[in-house]
Amino acid sequence: MNLRPLALLILIASTAHAGVELDMEELGKSLGGWNKEKGKAAEYKFSESEYRSYKPEISRSPDGGIFISMRVDHLRGMFSSSDHASLEMSFSPDGTLLSAQAYISIQARRISSDMFRSGGKSAASAVGQVVGGTGAQAAKLGSDVFASLAGKILRENVTEPGRVAFPAALRHNYNMLYPCVHFVKDPPKALPVEEPAGAAATTAPVKPKATEPDKKTPPDGMIEVRTFGEPQKEEPKKAADPAKP
Repeated sequence: MNLRPLALLILIASTAHAGVELDMEELGKSLGGWNKEKGKAAEYKFSESEYRSYKPEISRSPDGGIFISMRVDHLRGMFSSSDHASLEMSFSPDGTLLSAQAYISIQARRISSDMFRSGGKSAASAVGQVVGGTGAQAAKLGSDVFASLAGKILRENVTEPGRVAFPAALRHNYNMLYPCVHFVKDPPKALPVEEPAGAAATTAPVKPKATEPDKKTPPDGMIEVRTFGEPQKEEPKKAADPAKP
């Protein structure tokens, strides 16, 4: 008996991949749109000063979490060099915000906040839910980071308004970035499975023909209603009456 090879599609039964992802488009909209530097940055005004935020760099940690680094510039004008800053956040594989830190570079000086770490779980419990639930823990972490940074800026005798407001501008980016981090779960994927070598050419599985709903036959003397283009049914021939010639 000749065996026909079959090409089968099976559904992966193992646990689907789960992970933490950053919605880059959502973040861009919250900052006014990625419309600068060839669509890689957003410019906006904060506390009457000009700032530019770049699309964050994302790297996957060895344990499956993610590390996010976001550059923010203070635009000081055509004849002055811009100040630069970096915002860093780490998330665990289950969506827990692990740590946050910020840096500001003003001319030759580099000022950094203390490193603050999360004290407990703040992971999302459902697919697509914003990481951190209510975000109370993330708000506390952000307050600690930027209070530390602002205090160090003041100790440097910085007086320019845009520089004094730089920690607050970074916190604005922190507040916009955090809701854009989501815990997602990939749906199961269908993969083709081929027969062992030596089998003949594969054939696609035959799909069962869809059954049409039963159509009622109109009673004698009534006009049959048909859709446009539908062929008219041939009426069955009646048996001849032997009494009639």
